[in-house]
Amino acid sequence: MAERLDVSAERRSPLEATYQSLGARFTGVRGARLPERFSDTADECRAVRSAAGVIDRSDRVHLTASGPDAKAFLHRMLSNDVARLAAGQGCYATLLNPQGHMLADLYALQMDDHLLLETDVSAAARAREWLERYTIADDVTVEDRGAQMAALGVEGPQATKLLAAAGAGALPGAELDHAWVKLGEAAALVLRVGETGEEGYRLIFVVEYAQNIWDALVAARAAVAWKPVGHAAWNILRTEAGLPWYGADMDERTLPPEAALEARAISYTKGCYVGQEIIERIRSRGHVNRRLAGFHVSGPLPAAGAKLVRGGQEVGVLTTAVESPTLGRAIALGYLRREHLAAGTRLEVEGGGGAEVVELPFYRRAS
Repeated sequence: MAERLDVSAERRSPLEATYQSLGARFTGVRGARLPERFSDTADECRAVRSAAGVIDRSDRVHLTASGPDAKAFLHRMLSNDVARLAAGQGCYATLLNPQGHMLADLYALQMDDHLLLETDVSAAARAREWLERYTIADDVTVEDRGAQMAALGVEGPQATKLLAAAGAGALPGAELDHAWVKLGEAAALVLRVGETGEEGYRLIFVVEYAQNIWDALVAARAAVAWKPVGHAAWNILRTEAGLPWYGADMDERTLPPEAALEARAISYTKGCYVGQEIIERIRSRGHVNRRLAGFHVSGPLPAAGAKLVRGGQEVGVLTTAVESPTLGRAIALGYLRREHLAAGTRLEVEGGGGAEVVELPFYRRAS
């Protein structure tokens, strides 16, 4: 399940010229062209762990669902409880096929008069097509806002201080709560969401405001010495936090419980939705046959897709492997058959080297 790279990707950031002026190197990731790094990747990781970093999230696409039936419709389509959301709240959910496999994972945000959905660029077209397929008798319109909207991630122990210095004012406090703020002369939706194990926010805005928002963050450097962060560092940081990515560690063959998403993405009390029968069957059975796990890796850094072997038998596969500057060692995410999931279990890695099962997340911020 290797992360899909495409250096000719079409989705580009409205800040690309600014990034080029900062010396960024670019890479294509799952259908988006992103800065790979601005400076040393380890230094970018350390900036997020010690102060704050800003990351371009052109790998995220925004859809809107509007109309009188939009909320009830999404409640029947997504795995989490959309019906409970009040304006300014959100939830993390999955969009499943009838076999319970993930077509997308997403954030569903309740706005005043519609819902805003944020999902991975590789899943956006499929998610919209799937939702539209089921809007038979519902008064709901699903639209792709990818060309009109952009996003930045702001994370680190001083992320709140950075946004306050940039003029954001009151910020949402609970996970996935969101509110409109002003940065410079521009409006941005601030979503409280951490994906690195640190304080985190997503700034969502129309593309015309991108430079204004960037300039407001630059002006706040006097208060917080943040760094721009490339995709390479972001991938390391989210791996340290034990966060699986759609398109890298999850795809249309993955069941949510395999990726350990039950607590975050599934409501077992909300009632029927597409794929619910399979998810409920898994719960009643008590387990899935394989599950996401973390690994300390020795030897050469394995490629995504490397098989895990124990006693001469293939028992799992690695999906992401990175060198962690925070931990000073190689770490990986992958899937392992349930009978081998105990922490401390030692495995061989296809192509050489070894792996030891460890508890997730690899990194937890000190309280």
